[in-house]
Amino acid sequence: MSITDATGGTPATFGVGAKPGPAKGPDAATSRVAAPMIGRNGTVDTVSLSPDAVRAMKAGVISFTVPKADEAAAKDPVAAGMDAMLARRDYDLKQADYMRQAMGMLRQTLNLPEDQPIVLGGAAHGLLDKLAAKNGLSRPEMPDALRAAGVKDPFAEDADAEAGVIGVGMPNSGKELQVAFDRLGLTSRPATTNDPLRMIALTEGSDRSGPLLGAIKGGTLGRLTDTRPGQGASLWAVTDGGEGPNARVLASVRSVGMEDTATNMAAGLLKGLKGLFAGA
Repeated sequence: MSITDATGGTPATFGVGAKPGPAKGPDAATSRVAAPMIGRNGTVDTVSLSPDAVRAMKAGVISFTVPKADEAAAKDPVAAGMDAMLARRDYDLKQADYMRQAMGMLRQTLNLPEDQPIVLGGAAHGLLDKLAAKNGLSRPEMPDALRAAGVKDPFAEDADAEAGVIGVGMPNSGKELQVAFDRLGLTSRPATTNDPLRMIALTEGSDRSGPLLGAIKGGTLGRLTDTRPGQGASLWAVTDGGEGPNARVLASVRSVGMEDTATNMAAGLLKGLKGLFAGA
């Protein structure tokens, strides 16, 4: 996949223990009060017993019933909360390990260096899961304790999202490049087509830029593309080869400080994404 810069110019800036009293009688058991027990730091604990407990102690037999785990959780909100907290900790650790491995696969597939930050959104998360599954790695299942607590998988809706975004940055520089893509438009493009994608700079006041910018804002790419002015960013529309107002916009490219490499990098990312979708 190749991208032709149809303008060759730089676009305009856009942005995207109390102590008890003495015992009342000589026989603590018959008075339903067990003998005082010395606890830590010299504190004295006194336990009042029920008549049944007193009889059990005299007989030397004490029986009790341990409730099932689910019954205990249902009756004890503190225990249920503790279970949810422990489950969340374990789930977060498994998620972090999964993301580390899956992102490593993505970096290798898109030829991105280890020290280059990556940001994913929308359909890119679903694509990441498909890439991981293809390599034998599955996203951790959410524990029942978290589902019972009302916790939802934040990436569940991304699997079939219409659009996605992938962003890369340059370490310690503030430079970044974001490519928002139309999943359906990108995957429907024939793999054998000879028509290159066109990357058109969106400049203020341009008759050609207006319709393309409107298509981005009003289409599936709108919520993933920062088009606010005055953010020190440059913005392009990537079309299916057309240049006119009726050209189909397949992606948007937003750059901060990476204008000199934006065309080549965007072409590489879109080519890699299309290949991943085709093989997913």
